[in-house]
Amino acid sequence: MKQRVRCLWLAGWSADERCWQLVIERLPEAEHQVISFLDVAPSAEEIARRLHIAPPFVLIGWSMGAFLALQYAAAYPQHVTEVCVVSGASQFITQKRDARLLERMMRRVTEDPEQVLQEFDGRLFTTTEVKRIPATKRVIRGCAPDAETLLDGLGYLRTVSVRELAPWLQLPVHLLSGAADPICPVVGAEELAELLPQGDLTVWPEVGHVPFLSQPDRFVAWMKERCNID
Repeated sequence: MKQRVRCLWLAGWSADERCWQLVIERLPEAEHQVISFLDVAPSAEEIARRLHIAPPFVLIGWSMGAFLALQYAAAYPQHVTEVCVVSGASQFITQKRDARLLERMMRRVTEDPEQVLQEFDGRLFTTTEVKRIPATKRVIRGCAPDAETLLDGLGYLRTVSVRELAPWLQLPVHLLSGAADPICPVVGAEELAELLPQGDLTVWPEVGHVPFLSQPDRFVAWMKERCNID
């Protein structure tokens, strides 16, 4: 009897387990665990501490979770069969302008976290996606995290880079990016794919930062094709 595929899902900045709900519902044949970072600082070690699904597993990370997925795979290669990097990049800060915007965001989080989250959520989907997808399908969290949690995540993003570890990852890494993603532009995913020994990149035109919510059925098909889930 074939063993069920196990999937470990990592949420992005400010998101909780709800962000992956639409996709997990479409994969009943697999076993799942979701880890978010709303009550802990993001790190590979924290993922290992909270792990309750048995390895080995497919590791899927979105946005901030994509960086963590690669760091976890590098630290615990025996746990991971392959990695799916969704809306990821080689590093989050690529220009001085990015650093200034992030620093400003960190200052504002302490003053008005709800406004910062509202602005962030407004950048997740393209105008076309917003018109096409009901608001109930664009949910990445159940409630607003506190400022300290948000700052932990932003502090992580300020310095994170996987450029040095990527060439040493000897396992398949499947990257998916939206061509219209303003948060992690596709150029960062292209650079990461070049660094990975077994990296392959898929880019969906006219798609924003959350392809698994804007096109969940297509996302599941993309995963099944690469991760031997049936």
